[in-house]
Amino acid sequence: MINDTLAFTCRDLLLIPNLQGAIVLAGHKGMDRAVNRVNVMEVPDVIDWVRPGEFLVTSGFPFRDDPDRIAGMIPQLAERGVAALGIKTKRYIEEIPLAVLEMANQYDIPLIELPLPTSFSDVVREVMERVLVQEARQLSLLQFRYQKLSKKLLHGGGIEDFLGELDETLLNPVVLMDGSNQLYFSPMAKALFPGAEDSQEWSRLCHDIELGVSFMTVRDRRIRVYISNEDGKDNECSMLLLEWNRELDDADKLTLDRIGVLVSLELANLHARREVESKYVDQFLQDWLTGRIVTRQDIQARADACGCRIARDGAYSAIYLKLPDKHANPKLLSKAIKQFRRFSTEREGIWGTQLDGHMVLLVSHETNDHLNQQLEKCLYRLSQLLGLESKADVSFCVGDPVDAADEVRRSCEQARKIHLISSICGVRDAHIRYNQLGVYQLLYLLPESEQVKEFLDRIVKPIVEYDGKHNTQLLKTFQCYLQHNENGKLTAEALFSHYNTVAYRIERVYELLGLDPEKVNDRLQLQLAVKLYEMRQAR
Repeated sequence: MINDTLAFTCRDLLLIPNLQGAIVLAGHKGMDRAVNRVNVMEVPDVIDWVRPGEFLVTSGFPFRDDPDRIAGMIPQLAERGVAALGIKTKRYIEEIPLAVLEMANQYDIPLIELPLPTSFSDVVREVMERVLVQEARQLSLLQFRYQKLSKKLLHGGGIEDFLGELDETLLNPVVLMDGSNQLYFSPMAKALFPGAEDSQEWSRLCHDIELGVSFMTVRDRRIRVYISNEDGKDNECSMLLLEWNRELDDADKLTLDRIGVLVSLELANLHARREVESKYVDQFLQDWLTGRIVTRQDIQARADACGCRIARDGAYSAIYLKLPDKHANPKLLSKAIKQFRRFSTEREGIWGTQLDGHMVLLVSHETNDHLNQQLEKCLYRLSQLLGLESKADVSFCVGDPVDAADEVRRSCEQARKIHLISSICGVRDAHIRYNQLGVYQLLYLLPESEQVKEFLDRIVKPIVEYDGKHNTQLLKTFQCYLQHNENGKLTAEALFSHYNTVAYRIERVYELLGLDPEKVNDRLQLQLAVKLYEMRQAR
């Protein structure tokens, strides 16, 4: 009886009537190789014509004078994917040499001794009949699976119901990853990967899927996996099938490949819905942070409409994030914010959005220690999402806490000022609060007046005019000089300039203004003027 799997294998060859007397002499480990065609070898240069999956048969005529030559061919046959080798004995070759048998065992190529009466034409006919029957069964099964799974998607079952159906169909766990590296698990897969979405286990799983691995270690078991990729224009996805409960077969792999297009389209629809929902959430958070929603009742109503949970007790703090320039791209931030929300942070009292091209968080907390714990969570997740080289790359500009939802605007405005002042004045710390800004907060609070204008005109204006007239960079160099704590070497590295060039420019600034760099008051005047000028420019 032919096996119930969807592949016609070397083991099935022995069940064919014309091969009833055949004996497997070597290569027993390869008996489960799939056979998809038959080829007859009666010339010595057949190597160039063989195909993967072939059952290669020969009367031995090309090797009648030197049967040991067959041993040299076996590595080449294995390289080309030949399924098995059948040799008729007692006519041109009395018996198959031991060296040939050893080579067949080494490469797991089944070597079958064919009886003398074997008719090659009958073997070809019978094998191909059975191969075609198996292929027809495979197509029928694939069509059944495709209709069953597509019906689940097309009738609104959604990704979760689809993955549950896929579990039952393939009897192995399946993991789906979309283009933004979000993972979806079938019920069996959830049991294998119970960790949180921002865990190292999930990150490693995403990495393995991207690499297209063939084996994985899950719960200390080394298992085979199959990854099917669907590369759509904007909705690419990958499905990972794990060989956990039973051995994977070709039908399982083909099922994933065929259903991939429908899954990709379903993900595209899902992402479109989430995009709309995300815009509503962004608009709500931006209106809340900037004070455009006035009453607590309106805030609660908008939150309920967007599916946002608002804590009824505790305080709120708004936080502007200060990031390296390469991570401050609005598009990158927008993507990071969407991924940040995936971690169910709203249940923890953490919301994220974008204001004025900056990432802004709103954190609900009970005590200052609780706030610091919340910020540690945010830092860990953002480090992963943005691929930060160091946690020191992030500064949280923390506004003072407020006790009511309708007072959040005050905390947000203060956080914005902290971000602006600290960025201009080069203040870097893990958490920056208003009282850490010292004299710089006084500069920011200075109103526009004739005295301030006269001060800037006397000290900064001559530098700006000199740069414009002579096409120099005195002001830029001095600003960088202050950012690096008046360290000429670091300034030169930051500007990609020679140290002597930087030293000359700094000296030229003092000469131009008639100030002495050795006098503390002169240096303080120049530093305050430059910082005040930067603040006025940034407003």
